[in-house]
Amino acid sequence: MNRIKMGKLNELSPGAIIVKRILARRIAVVNDAGKIYAIEGDCKHMKATLETGKVCDGSITCRWHNWKYELTSGECTSNPPFKLKTYDIDIVDDDIYVIF
Repeated sequence: MNRIKMGKLNELSPGAIIVKRILARRIAVVNDAGKIYAIEGDCKHMKATLETGKVCDGSITCRWHNWKYELTSGECTSNPPFKLKTYDIDIVDDDIYVIF
């Protein structure tokens, strides 16, 4: 099991998104009303980054073409055949880690 540090919890306010490129893929860490999620950071439609997405009510919406994904499952509610990978997280002493 590998852990990658993504940032500090105190830097991730509600609605905020941290995106980092890890091993040729983008990973997004998202704060939805105090609940922290980690999800693949590229929209399945044209690979637009979710870094500027809108976070609300357990989902993230891509700003480019409005595809919406559930943060818990990665399922695309705008186009159900598509799904983003989700990741477990670990928070230790205010540091946010994504677990691979």
